[in-house]
Amino acid sequence: MKKLADNKKLNYLFSVLTVALLCAGWIIAAAKIGNEYILPTFSDTVKSIGQQLASSSFWVAFARTVGRSVLAWLIAFFAAVALVSITMLSDKFSKFIAPVVSLLRTLPTMAITLMLLIWTTPRVAPIIVALLMLFPLNFAQLRTSCAGIDPKLTELAVVYRFTFKTKLFKIYIPMLLPDIFSQAGPNLSLSLKVMLSAEVLAGTFRSVGGLMYDASVWSQMATLFALTILMLITGGVLEFALGKLTLLTDRWTKGRGNTLPQKVSYD
Repeated sequence: MKKLADNKKLNYLFSVLTVALLCAGWIIAAAKIGNEYILPTFSDTVKSIGQQLASSSFWVAFARTVGRSVLAWLIAFFAAVALVSITMLSDKFSKFIAPVVSLLRTLPTMAITLMLLIWTTPRVAPIIVALLMLFPLNFAQLRTSCAGIDPKLTELAVVYRFTFKTKLFKIYIPMLLPDIFSQAGPNLSLSLKVMLSAEVLAGTFRSVGGLMYDASVWSQMATLFALTILMLITGGVLEFALGKLTLLTDRWTKGRGNTLPQKVSYD
């Protein structure tokens, strides 16, 4: 335990050191360039961050961008759960859906955003773009997790004729949740990144992407840097917070080889 605590402290120290070095490099580069339209100073960016945090328009835009990101993330996840469940039951459907998922994985984000702007609105298009980017990823992750379920457990369930409820709560959920929780944070962070890109391209009104677009048009580099930093921090916080969900499945990951209890209910 002490060694683990020391390793965590060392990781935090390296993280702080990395941030400090990046800030120092930024300050030196800005002083050498001497042009705020190319690279704003560190102090101007910090001041702009404070102005954004004190602005109600930023928080409205922030809430809408994060809300859209979470919505796209949830829809992509539950759609993947539904389709993976069907593929586990039907080989024909699995062969049918495979090329569709491959096609979605190769879709160019910019082209899809531009087409969706013709068919929908700047508010809806970024959600669909993020959804289309996240669904293939969720689908592949869930398929891999399902393939990793111990076949001996599923054979045992068939031999002893476990009920669907027993199989769901004693085999599938305990085996799948650790992987799902470990992937939730990175996937939501990716959803936020894709959402911002789509909002910038779509010029979505009252969104962080829209604020970034306006800042770039008016060459407000300090504001653009401030918004970027704030969203980087947001993505990191969301990923860290969701990463803590794995603590809920520690008892399953530690006992992965003995997922089923000694006494199983058949009711």
